[in-house]
Amino acid sequence: MTMPELTVSEFTAGLGLDPELLPAAKFFTDEDSLASIQTRLKDIGVASNERAFFIIDGFNPLQSEPCKSWWRDFRKALLANSVKNPKSMVCLLSGEISVPVQAHQKVSGLKVVGGRGQDIVVGCDKNAFTSFGLQKSENGAMSEVMANAYTKGLDELIANHSRTMAGTKVAHWFKEHVVPEDDPLEWLNGLESDESTRAAARIAARNMLEAIRSGKRADLGGNHFYALTISGASGRVMVRDWMEGQFENLVANIEAWFSDLSVVSRDGNGLAFDPKFYEVCLALVRNDRTKSISKNLEQLPAPSTTTLWKAAVQCLPIPQPLMVQALARFRSDLLDKDQPPLNHARMGLIKAYFVRLNKGGDDTMKAYLNKDHPDPAYHCGRLLAILAKLQHAALGDVGAGVVQRYYAASSQTPGLTLGRLVSNARNHLAKLEGGLAWWYEEQIAEVMGQLGDNAPRTLDMNGQGLFALGYYQQLASLRAGKKTDQTDKENNDE
Repeated sequence: MTMPELTVSEFTAGLGLDPELLPAAKFFTDEDSLASIQTRLKDIGVASNERAFFIIDGFNPLQSEPCKSWWRDFRKALLANSVKNPKSMVCLLSGEISVPVQAHQKVSGLKVVGGRGQDIVVGCDKNAFTSFGLQKSENGAMSEVMANAYTKGLDELIANHSRTMAGTKVAHWFKEHVVPEDDPLEWLNGLESDESTRAAARIAARNMLEAIRSGKRADLGGNHFYALTISGASGRVMVRDWMEGQFENLVANIEAWFSDLSVVSRDGNGLAFDPKFYEVCLALVRNDRTKSISKNLEQLPAPSTTTLWKAAVQCLPIPQPLMVQALARFRSDLLDKDQPPLNHARMGLIKAYFVRLNKGGDDTMKAYLNKDHPDPAYHCGRLLAILAKLQHAALGDVGAGVVQRYYAASSQTPGLTLGRLVSNARNHLAKLEGGLAWWYEEQIAEVMGQLGDNAPRTLDMNGQGLFALGYYQQLASLRAGKKTDQTDKENNDE
């Protein structure tokens, strides 16, 4: 087909445009050619409101900086007289006078969190929102350039810089570029899986913090982070939460998160591995081993996950209802043989609750057993752990032992329960050899000495949390000591 001569040759060479665009310029000035391609697109089912771009013999204008620069200037020139347009308004994003675009592009990637796959951020479809003759997206006045910029930016964040979390997408970015290995928010989900070091994530955060404060990583010291939580609802993008702050503070908060969660492993041999964020979330629900992680996480309401995320990122206190939920799962798992024994992330979360309970922190809450803890509830839990181990050393696996039968009562009304259990312990001591019996008597006496006459008759929810920690940390200490029954294989009474 013979292409007509251009009447606006400055469209290319006159404006310094890439000569590769000349065939396209000729094509789009030919009405017959345009009609032909429009008919073809309609025949193959392309909607009239869909966008398209062209490639000329392998040349893609969208990847050419001179082309993009020229196009921005060209569009700006077309809008140069917009101040004379009765709909000229101040663009909410750029602050410049412009004609607001009526329909914004839709955002992709939210189908898994309640969206339709193509969801709108700014738009009005009710008469009540058509004041002053403004239609659709004109009420959120933005120029075409700015509207395209934010929608493409969201598409990029959702596709490449977000994680799905309990019905939402959490996208984050930084003012200045940060490589993935230096990204503290990635440590919440990835680095801690490196089991070559038990405190891999905490060590990484601590080293990064020291490097920033010493000036070795001055490039990160002045950086800022931003985090956006979004989901879809009825074809619209819903902004659920927004966070921002200094990069250094973010690193410090992530270090504090893992430090507060750190707890001795259940076998007593060092600290447990830093838990991944999803493991902390799973600690609040029943872990059905026949289901996937995502299916188990569906049991947890989205607000709970969001609250934990903010607690980690902003170093906020952990609400008591979440501690109580973890405590309830702890008690249930003690009675459920299908559940893994003593979930590390769950115990770490209960510990972190008490560390953050007071604004200045709680230095009595340690990762390992604290024999000098000031609260008697903690020592009541310790006592039950010793009595349970004593029973197993004397009788072996008896099925429903002290823990299964008395944990609930002991953690709620220790003053009414533990005395009877201590009295019954004499029968178990009589079945042990002299040295081992003497050792158990010493353990019981040490805890009773801490309690004195202060064994509480009842415990509130915080007291029950301390009871659980005392039980867990004392049990870990006994397992590590290897001074009890040498035939105790896996402590089947727990």
